[in-house]
Amino acid sequence: MKTTIFGVLLDVTPEQDTILRRLMRKYGWMLRFAFNRLLKSLPNMGALERHLASDTELPLRYAKDAVQEAQDLIRARHQAMQDGLKLWTQRVKKTRERLTALRASSHPNARRIAGQERKLAHQAACLAFYQQHVEAGTFPPVVFGTKKRWGDRFKTLDDPLAEQKRQQAWREVWDERRNGRLSARGDRTKKGNPLLRVSEGPNHWMLDISLDVLKPGKPNAKAPRYAKLAIPLYIARKVSKKTGQVKGRDYEGLLRRVLASGDPYQVEILRRHGRYQVRITVEEVPAPIQTDPRHGWVGVDTNSTFLALCHVLPDGNACAFATMGDPRLFDVRSTQRDALVGRLAVETVQWAKDRGGGLVIEDLQFIHDRDVSAKFNRVTHQFNYRALLTAVERQAAREGVALRKVKPAYTSIIGRFKYQPQYGISVHHAAALVIGRRGGLKVWRENVPKDLRQWMQAQDQWNDATYRKTDWSAWNRLNRALTAALKKRQQYLTAWLGYRKRLLTE
Repeated sequence: MKTTIFGVLLDVTPEQDTILRRLMRKYGWMLRFAFNRLLKSLPNMGALERHLASDTELPLRYAKDAVQEAQDLIRARHQAMQDGLKLWTQRVKKTRERLTALRASSHPNARRIAGQERKLAHQAACLAFYQQHVEAGTFPPVVFGTKKRWGDRFKTLDDPLAEQKRQQAWREVWDERRNGRLSARGDRTKKGNPLLRVSEGPNHWMLDISLDVLKPGKPNAKAPRYAKLAIPLYIARKVSKKTGQVKGRDYEGLLRRVLASGDPYQVEILRRHGRYQVRITVEEVPAPIQTDPRHGWVGVDTNSTFLALCHVLPDGNACAFATMGDPRLFDVRSTQRDALVGRLAVETVQWAKDRGGGLVIEDLQFIHDRDVSAKFNRVTHQFNYRALLTAVERQAAREGVALRKVKPAYTSIIGRFKYQPQYGISVHHAAALVIGRRGGLKVWRENVPKDLRQWMQAQDQWNDATYRKTDWSAWNRLNRALTAALKKRQQYLTAWLGYRKRLLTE
């Protein structure tokens, strides 16, 4: 489990700033040169690395890291084209099926048909774009410095003096984005990171940066030694004013453990707004599992503004329910949302840990999925389900809480029709109960209750052979039948509990 520790370089003098800018400009040139050379042909990697190191006079390890980063970028772009082709193929297929159904309807809606035709034309153009690149083995041009910053160059102002100032500001920002980065991978044999080494001084942390200048000594030495630049480093942390204890994650303690063990860590320096930000990526070892399956499992149902929890005992019955959430998750800024997501993950994992049970979460896949409706886009636009589930997963690993993932198919439908009337709970807690049973107790088959099965038989909508083969199709058929029955009463499925007895006795 990788964890990134954030820091800032302190007291950077003008001379040190000049040196850092020179190193970053050279590293950016090596990355772009390697990227373009790898696109044109497949050169000898060793010769390419030695050529870059010779031209920039940087240590060979910097060149190796630049070439590796260029290779990773090329592979990522090719994979993005493959993913885009798969995504738009699914969307075009779904839209064509929807358009065919609309045209074959007994009362075709011309407005909806026209809308679907425009949508299909847009999706077909996107599909052709990705298909063309996949067949040719190419991808769109990569702009080092971000495409948005490059587009800002062509915006002009009427006032010549204001335009000159804008161009000057643009060049500073463009240079930061294009040549404002220095990165080095870790090496276990060198006990950490030989190029950008972090150390702890008596009063503060230090970052030793390998320069492009050789140390005075033997000029023809087999392994040349480069001079280093030591700059004070601040590691981000929060300290309580009342207790003096570190609030949240103790990143300094984590960094000390990594340095003491000699594990590799990656260091990245970014120049942003005149300051030098440092990102240290380490491998965090998960804590030993402290939960026991004999205490049951906690199912987690994910929603837009809260998590519904249900503690499921080993016998399959529900023991306790809880709701973890904050209504501000739906409309706050991204930085505030990240803080709320972290706090919510801590509370969720702690609730399960207090009961001694592991966590069962949904394996949600919203990215690169089939085309979704406008309503679904509105619900999921302001909130990232993946960020919340990832935060819960990471916190569970840190606290030693066992975690499992299950498919979320039909959990809400099963919970609504089977467990909501039984326990008198919300549909979200009922879905959490199904998730807990499915992941913790391996209950993959949920039988349809007897009264619902008899009602379906009376409606001539029950098939025993299909039900014995798979119960998910039976739950799907039951959901559609009850939705249609409630629609006749001009009601939605949310009114299921109020009309349950009346529907089943008819």
